Amino acid sequence: MAASLLPGQRKEEFKDEFLTCSICAELYNNDEHQAKCLLCLHTYCKSCLQRIADKRSQFDCPKCRKLITLPGGTVDNLPNNFIVENLKEYQNIFNLTVICGNCDDDNSAVSFCHDCASFLCQGCIDSHQKMRSMRNHQLVTIEELQAKKCNPMMQQQQHCTKHPKQDMTMYCTEANCRVPVCATCGLLDHQGHKLLELSAAFEKIVADMKLSTEKVNERKKDLARKRLKVETLQQKLTTNFETKEKEIQESTQKLYNQIHANYTKAQAQLKHLYETELNNLTSSIESMDSLTAQMTSACEFANQTCDMSNPTQLLTSENQIKERLNELQIAELPASDIKTDFDFTEKHHTAKAQIQESLQDLCDIRWKPPQIDPQQCTIQLGLASGFYQKRRAKQMRRAIVKSVDSNGQRIIIGGTKVEATQGGNSLHVQDNNDGTFTINYNYNWGSQLLHVLINGTEMKGNPFNVLQKG
Repeated sequence: MAASLLPGQRKEEFKDEFLTCSICAELYNNDEHQAKCLLCLHTYCKSCLQRIADKRSQFDCPKCRKLITLPGGTVDNLPNNFIVENLKEYQNIFNLTVICGNCDDDNSAVSFCHDCASFLCQGCIDSHQKMRSMRNHQLVTIEELQAKKCNPMMQQQQHCTKHPKQDMTMYCTEANCRVPVCATCGLLDHQGHKLLELSAAFEKIVADMKLSTEKVNERKKDLARKRLKVETLQQKLTTNFETKEKEIQESTQKLYNQIHANYTKAQAQLKHLYETELNNLTSSIESMDSLTAQMTSACEFANQTCDMSNPTQLLTSENQIKERLNELQIAELPASDIKTDFDFTEKHHTAKAQIQESLQDLCDIRWKPPQIDPQQCTIQLGLASGFYQKRRAKQMRRAIVKSVDSNGQRIIIGGTKVEATQGGNSLHVQDNNDGTFTINYNYNWGSQLLHVLINGTEMKGNPFNVLQKG
């Protein structure tokens, strides 16, 4: 269900869409359009789910795309959404003509019997008073229900299926049970198990579920903040795209007659980079919206369950709801760190002959390289080296330099100029093209000091003692 009905909400404020399948727009009933609840807490009618499943045991939820595995392989085995039934009964309270559910005369109901769980007309009430077995049934008038603004189904005591004459008054807390039980079942079938009084268990689970809902809502707020960040990146990406596109156009105009084809290619490269990352940003936003919708739907469902269900109904559905809320609490949030800066470089010369020679390589479009910060880069010394040097192979070690930008973020692309010397001798430095650089050195030379320069600037801690591991 996509929306919640607050306790005390009047019929005139009640929308039929709460009781309508969002796929076929048919009102839920107890037949082909029976409300079925998926593991993700979204609800659809049985008919639509059977059509979607199409004889398969697995399918994606139409709303959140979560993979659903049908219990027993059929839609019939999915749990019914009891909240729909409770809301229907709640709606009935405020109808002007509530029909008696005890007889076939279509008489207007004037009271509700908690023991029979049915609305009764005056004739059926008179019969109750005449029959000894029903004389002590608890009756409440429609006017009283309307005044209390409550759903009588939520106050109904549930009977044990094994012992119909006994109410379920206890709750088994064992991990393999976790079900409401009557006193006899508790004594016979749950001997040695930890049992709680039903109302106490109900209150505890409601409190736990409310707490889980609050945590999911906090996670939802984090998601909203990340989404705002992605939107900002999206705007920045577009601005940079427009700026660099203008630079390309201005450069192209200077040599248009000779280099039009080359710059058209450059524009296509730029557009490809832009659209690729723009799609990533859009996809990230869509994923955030989907996760936000899942969190909203799950929280609303949990709130409805707490507000609109009786203890037995809540306790029966506790595991499914809490599993979904726990799942959303730890749900991985979509990435929000996306590249947004382009770089544009002109490569032509002023001489006509040189320009004609460079027509095949006038410019390029690439991501702007991050600004490396030598003061934040790190080095790890003393690693075994695969670098072969005749007569010195056993004395060789290697150091790994990890490049970091001014924001303290790891750089994952190569191209940085890294130089290393030991005792005044230049060392072999390998660019691993992933933001790391391998330096092969000899730890048994006369000098144990290793000097490392990044783009001509010394690293923090330079020089490094090769006898100590970094």
